[in-house]
Amino acid sequence: MLENVNFYNDPLLVQSMRPLSYYRSLDQLWLGTSTIQDKWKSFIPNSHQPANTYLSILGSLLPDQAVVSAISQLEHNTVLVQGQQVLAFTGSGPRPSQDSPFSDKRKVEYAGKARWIQHPEDLLMHQAEVLQQEIQPAPFDVEKYQSLGNTILSPSNCFIHPSAQLKGCMLDASSGPIYVGEDVNLQMGTIIQGPVAFLKGSTTNLGAKIRPNTTIGPGCKVGGEINHSIFFPFSNKAHEGYIGSSVIGAHSNMGALTSNSNLKNDLKPVAIFDYSLSRPRNTGIMALGLIMGDFVTTGIHSKFNTGSVIGCHCNISSQGFLPKFIPSFTWGEYPKVQTYQMEKAKQVASQWINLKHQAIPENLAQVMEEIWKEEASFRT
Repeated sequence: MLENVNFYNDPLLVQSMRPLSYYRSLDQLWLGTSTIQDKWKSFIPNSHQPANTYLSILGSLLPDQAVVSAISQLEHNTVLVQGQQVLAFTGSGPRPSQDSPFSDKRKVEYAGKARWIQHPEDLLMHQAEVLQQEIQPAPFDVEKYQSLGNTILSPSNCFIHPSAQLKGCMLDASSGPIYVGEDVNLQMGTIIQGPVAFLKGSTTNLGAKIRPNTTIGPGCKVGGEINHSIFFPFSNKAHEGYIGSSVIGAHSNMGALTSNSNLKNDLKPVAIFDYSLSRPRNTGIMALGLIMGDFVTTGIHSKFNTGSVIGCHCNISSQGFLPKFIPSFTWGEYPKVQTYQMEKAKQVASQWINLKHQAIPENLAQVMEEIWKEEASFRT
């Protein structure tokens, strides 16, 4: 299906999803047990388009049977919308530019209620539902894991890959399913409350506490306490400290005792910095912690306030609370910080990629240059 479909990166949504959208298109955002693009692989719109035509789907649109049905029924040269938001469109010949792809198309209003990711915190709002839907429990040898000192409550609500390693852990799936994927290593004392997903090659440190509605992405290493959060691939929070109601980008590393607040003392809704507005935006959400970009490292005891947004390529620490918005390419200990020099940032990013045994992207330098230019005004 995906060979005949491409995903549309709405420029406005790309901007509002900063900093998570610098290193990935909208369809590559992580939610539940996979990226959005991967979720579409199990939904196959039977689109009867003539030869040499295209079907484009909004990259951050979450699939369900109703919206897939509506897309599959789109006639040629038609755009499916909900209000002002384009959900999908069809056409012929070369695909149109991102600037004006809909000028010659007939609009069709979607009658249902579509779900798409518009802001970083939307990933967290959909997380619980998506985990419940996507984790498919399967039978496994419960006695084998009990003999290794594991306690598993409601094992019928778990999926544990045969290659996963668990020793001396407690898994409580009585209130939500638990997914333990391929080559996952849960070290002794790990406690998990479902719904939770540990994706391929992720690991815990001794005594990790993983609370509901959390995704630990491929290749991540985590410890301490994590609650209602999404870790994109190859990031580390290996030591003690609390991360809650947060989205953590890829190839980031948190020093020991790094923690964040996710609830204001006055219980008022949380505001966060919005790249598309260049100012804070009231999210209307009571619990919201940290939105962190890719290639961020924090020093020990780093403290993030409620509703903090950190750009990409930062190396930061502070004795007190860090600022609620830190632009990309920030280096040092607050308040005495400076601009992270490009060549040094490239070197460090490459080292973190190598540490996880991944190939350095060919466009790494290009994306870094784009981030540098886009956030120049924020660093002044």
